[in-house]
Amino acid sequence: MRLKFILYMLMALPLLWSCENDDDIEEIFASGTWYVVDFYSKANWNKRNGEPKYNTMAHNKDKDIATEGRKALEVIQNFSITFKADGTFEGNIQNGFIGGKWEADGNERTVNIRFTQTPSSTNYNNEFINALNNAVFYQGDSNVLLLAPDDKRTYVQLSHKP
Repeated sequence: MRLKFILYMLMALPLLWSCENDDDIEEIFASGTWYVVDFYSKANWNKRNGEPKYNTMAHNKDKDIATEGRKALEVIQNFSITFKADGTFEGNIQNGFIGGKWEADGNERTVNIRFTQTPSSTNYNNEFINALNNAVFYQGDSNVLLLAPDDKRTYVQLSHKP
């Protein structure tokens, strides 16, 4: 009888661990310096992974566009942000630096980013700053991070440079 009880308890352990739905916020956000991949629209946030009919559109896609699009990617893909474990962040954007405070909820997968330092305004800077200011939800892991506003119809994709 005692052996059966022990076996049942051992079998139940994986079930207890699998109920953990919280993300490891520090592992995701504070995993190094993040760089912009691109900004996306027409997003279907809940069907992003593996959906064959997913038609998300990159704002600055690199293929079949004039030189202007490639120039945009060259600029925005150098934008960086480093989320620190102490709840602060710093980063680089066109002609300047950004800084502020951040917090995230791993259970609700929400994020709040507040700026304390921003540089002069440019179209590229404004798009990134607005994406961060308006970010409410996140998806991702320590390799790819997506930040979306409340309507989840657009997002900015970040990744670590190799």
